[in-house]
Amino acid sequence: MVDRMTIERLREILDAYGAEPLHWPPAERITAQAFAARDPRAVALVAEAEALDRLLNMAPVEAPSAALAARVLARRPKVSWLKSLWRDLFPGTPVWRPALGLCAALMLGVGVQAAAADRLGLNESGEVATTTEDTGTDIAPLSGGETISEEDVL
Repeated sequence: MVDRMTIERLREILDAYGAEPLHWPPAERITAQAFAARDPRAVALVAEAEALDRLLNMAPVEAPSAALAARVLARRPKVSWLKSLWRDLFPGTPVWRPALGLCAALMLGVGVQAAAADRLGLNESGEVATTTEDTGTDIAPLSGGETISEEDVL
């Protein structure tokens, strides 16, 4: 909070923010209001600013033309949909963090698949081993402990 207000600083505030104290910087608002209430020069400055605000408020405000809107939109920075999506999904996050998470999930999936393939008795070609000699492991759990012949399957 500012302890001392000058006529010059009050003039700067009025020029920048107008006569409405709610628009003034919060850190200087109370001091400026107290100064404007007790100094006759400040009272005159505030009255001038209020008159200018009323005049400006009477000016008609027109909607921008379609041509102006098109020019403004044409000059906006171009952002690809992918970058925009990335910013929306991971705001303020460096690229390596989600990428590291994705790599960890991928490695976990590959490890689980490899372990499952070994447990299920799949060989390198992706086919189910038909004998214990193909895998070097016991494949009895796949058949419920029973031996299944080719004729039983067909």
